[in-house]
Amino acid sequence: MTQPVKSSGLAAPLLTATLLLSACGPLISFGDDGPSDTVYTLRYEGAYAADSTQGTVVFVDEPTLAEGLNSDKVAVTLESGQRMTLEGVRWSAQLSDLVRDYVTRSLGDGSGAQMVSAGGLDIRTSCRLGVKVWALEYRPGSRAGDDIVDVAMEVSLVRLSDSQLLSKPTFTQSVTVNGQGDAAVMAAFNQAMRSASGEMTRWFKEQLASCSTGS
Repeated sequence: MTQPVKSSGLAAPLLTATLLLSACGPLISFGDDGPSDTVYTLRYEGAYAADSTQGTVVFVDEPTLAEGLNSDKVAVTLESGQRMTLEGVRWSAQLSDLVRDYVTRSLGDGSGAQMVSAGGLDIRTSCRLGVKVWALEYRPGSRAGDDIVDVAMEVSLVRLSDSQLLSKPTFTQSVTVNGQGDAAVMAAFNQAMRSASGEMTRWFKEQLASCSTGS
């Protein structure tokens, strides 16, 4: 099971102490023995899609996430490979929902396509976009200033008229955590998502015309 870990600039002594404590038994909260978690989200900062029926329609599948990522807990991977969660912090929803909303908004805003997701299955669409999240995690280093956030998202674009796989790239970003504490870590997550989605949007715009061609 994963154990919670605090963020700071997480140097080795603090991590060692946390691991020793967790070895004594699980850290369990019953909801009335301390402050509630601080809640963060992945927030796309661009525009919302215009009210228009013009443009290629693309359906965004519910993302699949690598083991240990799809929850409202913030994933932490130590240098040893041990998986933990960030103590006292959680996402505002399941991570798959946050990623789907982010990708839907960012691609729609940046490409002019009509992106539909949950509830859009009865709409005639030209392409289907799949997302596999391989990494969306905090990696504390052994020294202050070495902490990073990793994001890796594999996307696939399938033309529905002939079930043709048009492209399947992976977008990765590693962002250094600037500062200490939970807020600095979560700011790095949002910076990494901005950079990854920017690259994804450029790729998507290049592929979009292929959604309307073929047999």
